[in-house]
Amino acid sequence: MTGEGMDVLVDALSGTIVLLGPSGAGKCTLGNHLLGQDRLATGAVRGSDGRGRHTTAWRELVPLPRGGVLLDTPGLRGVGLREVDEGLDQTFAEITELADNCRFSDCAHGAEPGCAVLAAVEDGCLTQRRLDSYHRLLRDPRHQELPEVQVLKGVS
Repeated sequence: MTGEGMDVLVDALSGTIVLLGPSGAGKCTLGNHLLGQDRLATGAVRGSDGRGRHTTAWRELVPLPRGGVLLDTPGLRGVGLREVDEGLDQTFAEITELADNCRFSDCAHGAEPGCAVLAAVEDGCLTQRRLDSYHRLLRDPRHQELPEVQVLKGVS
């Protein structure tokens, strides 16, 4: 709340930054500190039960002043892997769309001839890193361990 330690946090962050947590946890307030301006809407916590209100209604990528982007997200009610196939299709929508143009309907996007996904990597329209992430999750998503998440407490 005081801004103490923000300089250390800003220096430690790079790339795509996503703030996750329940409504009222302070995601937008922290995001505004990272942005150096009050760009993201914030709201007060309800006095009756101390719970947050949904202020952010959609996801938005916001450029950060030192490079990278902040993904502003609505509050979460829970985190987990459900409906994995649908989740992969949504998360990797560009790969799913490209796959519709593959020569073979069961293309694994590895080394098959006529693979539209591999062609997109070769053309630079899709990064190899993105395809590698897709393959990692596709191998066995039910047994993937979620990465450790650092929780920042006391931010509002």
